Order: sequence, then C-alpha cells, then structure tokens
Amino acid sequence: MLSKLSLEEIQRIFLSLPVAICLLDRETRYVAVSQKYASVLDTSLDKLKGMSMADFCPPDLVANARRDFRAFDSGEQVADHDVTFRGNAYLVSVNPVYHDGVDSVIAISVALTDISRLKKLEVALSKSNNHLLTAYKQIKAFAETDALTGLLNRHGLETIFPKEIARARREQQPIAIALVDVDWFKSYNDSNGHIAGDAALKAVGTAIRSTIRRPGDWGARYGGEEFLIILPNTSIGGAQHVAMNVSRAVHDLEIVHNRSVFGQLTVSIGISGIETVPRDAATEEVYELLLHRADKALYAAKAAGRNTIKVSNSIE
Repeated sequence: MLSKLSLEEIQRIFLSLPVAICLLDRETRYVAVSQKYASVLDTSLDKLKGMSMADFCPPDLVANARRDFRAFDSGEQVADHDVTFRGNAYLVSVNPVYHDGVDSVIAISVALTDISRLKKLEVALSKSNNHLLTAYKQIKAFAETDALTGLLNRHGLETIFPKEIARARREQQPIAIALVDVDWFKSYNDSNGHIAGDAALKAVGTAIRSTIRRPGDWGARYGGEEFLIILPNTSIGGAQHVAMNVSRAVHDLEIVHNRSVFGQLTVSIGISGIETVPRDAATEEVYELLLHRADKALYAAKAAGRNTIKVSNSIE
C-alpha cells in the first residue's frame, strides 16, 4: 500500500499531471505514469501498466533508479541531474515516497523536464564564447606584435616587461635585458632603399627569434632599427651569452652593407641586469633603470667601434 489513496486514485492523479512523471516501486516497476511520461517513452499508458522500467529504458537509467533507492534508504538526498534519452536531454528530479510516515521508502517519483533546447543553447553559447575568446586572443596578439618582424611591438613590450619585472621581484630572481641596434642602418637604408631595409630588419628579427628559445624570453622591436631582448631569471653572464649568439646569427645572415666598415650588416648590443629586484622597488623605476643602463652600454658599444657587446658598469 503506497498511501491511504487507492492505486486507482494514484494512477488517476498521475494521469492528469501536466508533466512527465512516473511512480516506481522498489522493483522499478511502473505503479503510475502521466500521459507526458508515456509520450517520452513513445508508448501508450496501457502498455506501461505493471511493466518494468527495464522494458523501456536502457540499463544505465535502470541502474540510476536502483541507486536512488539505496541513497534514500541511507537518508541521503538525490540531486537533480541530467540524462540523455532517445536523443533528448532531460532534467531528472527524484523524490522518495514513504509508507504512512515511516522512514521506509516504498517508491520513488521521477519527474522529467525536457531541457534539449536549453542544452543546444548552452552548446551554441559555449561555441560562441570559444570563438570570441579565440578572436580576442588573436586581436590581442595582433595588437602586441610588430607586423614586420613578428616580435613584440612597443605596446607588447610595455605590457610584458613590467610583468616580468614583477615576477622577478616576487620570485627574487635576476632579470637582464639586451638592447640591440643595427649598425649604420640609416646609411644602409639610404643606399639600398626602404624595401631592402625592411627585409634586413625582418631578417634581424628572425635571427633574434631563433636565438631566444627559452619559454619566457621575449624579443621586441623597440623602435626603428633597435630591438630589446628580455631575459627573465638570467644573470649578466647568461645575457652576454645570448647577446653573442644574436651577434653571430646576424653576422651569419651575410647581408652586404657597403657603407659599413665590416662590409656586412652587424649589430651593437648593450646589456644591463639586476641580480635581485628589491621588494620595495616600484616596477616603473626598475623598468627605467634597466633601460637606462642598457642604453648606456649600447652607447659604449657604438663608441668602441660597433659590432660589439658592452655591459653596463653599474650593475647591482
């Protein structure tokens, strides 16, 4: 006996309900069903009477119903959950039926809400969000990338450099930079034209990119024929090694430069760095300090005849 109502009365009540709902006994047999539930199973009410859930539903859904009985027997609640049945998605709400107020679960009511349209909207929204995220990343990358060389542009540099300084300060690691200048580039441009000049800058950018291979190292076009390399967690000695590789890579391009004393395109490089960023140092101050020192070192490299590497003498 499910309640003080007769079985016929219970069945009548379920038949009139405007939702897809059924009443299952402990053997997962249908005690009562609504017309909408029968429609979900694509069958008639007469065919459902006294039949087992296993006659109409896949094993996993039958196993779910039996699991729900065990959960209620243990005093647990069964959370609403989604299932897929015959290509449609449903939200399932399960509630226990007790025998005359006694803590003995004799049946469960299972209500189904068709959420197929909602799921489709969720999938469409997810795809749309993914497309938007991809587009955003592409726009962001485009905004931070120098079109000619593929390195960071000035905007990208001003976004990345402070973050790397902040990371170095937080992790108490060294950071170094190298300021790279193409030697006598104006005269190269004047003699060979802007198209050749752009091709030369692109080649230098490629040489720099091929040299800084560690994840976290950055190359940027600082302006005109100047480039900046950011080297997180790198000592001055490590920065010098990178600079020598850059100088060699540019030399190996073998780009003829008739107005250079070296007969080909070369670079001068100034290096600066700091072993430990003070915790109370402002990011902007460290940013300006490293650039100022690298610029001084670059000036010294040019004064020494170019095609050379100099390190700032005032390294902390």
